[in-house]
Amino acid sequence: MQPFHHVTGRGANKKVGVLVFMGLLIASLLSCAPGMATDDKAKDYEILLIGNSHSSKNNLPGLLATLIETGLPSKTVHVLVAPNWGFLDDHLKDKETRRLLEAKSWTHIVLQGQKYSSSGRYIYPTDAAEEWIRRAKMQDAMPVMFPEWPRRGNTEEGQRIHELHLQIVARESACVAPVGLAWELALRQHPSLELHARDGNHSNATGALLTAYVLYEVITGKSARELPDVQDIKVGPETQTILRRELTWLTDWQACSH
Repeated sequence: MQPFHHVTGRGANKKVGVLVFMGLLIASLLSCAPGMATDDKAKDYEILLIGNSHSSKNNLPGLLATLIETGLPSKTVHVLVAPNWGFLDDHLKDKETRRLLEAKSWTHIVLQGQKYSSSGRYIYPTDAAEEWIRRAKMQDAMPVMFPEWPRRGNTEEGQRIHELHLQIVARESACVAPVGLAWELALRQHPSLELHARDGNHSNATGALLTAYVLYEVITGKSARELPDVQDIKVGPETQTILRRELTWLTDWQACSH
């Protein structure tokens, strides 16, 4: 398995934190402004995830496909992960990923794996992410940025990573899925909730489901609250209900639907 270079830091007043949090959500909403979204009745869903193991662990692609098939039963859904896990700059050099992008008519390209400084002291180039956004749009696909969740115990990382991705889409327009913000909200309201794997970096089954709910809402524009429980997974119905409830703040979003 490829090593992951989370190459990152809240202690502010709670009310200030909430205001900052809501400001980020509004900024993300604006990243999916008119011109980015179109009627999702037009096409079925062909979704490509480009990134590292965070995009595929615990069957995240399968969960996303299941949620869309459940929420939109009239649609055909295919979710595929690009080969050769890596950061976005690695994938830009990878012939297989580039070929896959051009191989079919995708509706959505989900981009995960922008390098960032785990200490917050360094700045990594975002050229590759911006180039992937351009290439996705050249293929008439909707680019969706996937900011990662914070590592276990880190109370500022999710917000900082999200802000980095807002900076990227300010330069090259795309949608931003607030994955890290959703994790932080869920953990803030339910401190006993376990979303991380043992390494404190990757998701466990519960974290993968929360991530899939966020991607589902941003891609389809449908509320996760309306979904039934997912059967035959390692997340109980009570926890599934909690996760869907934490996403109520996403329901007024304009989707990245194609």
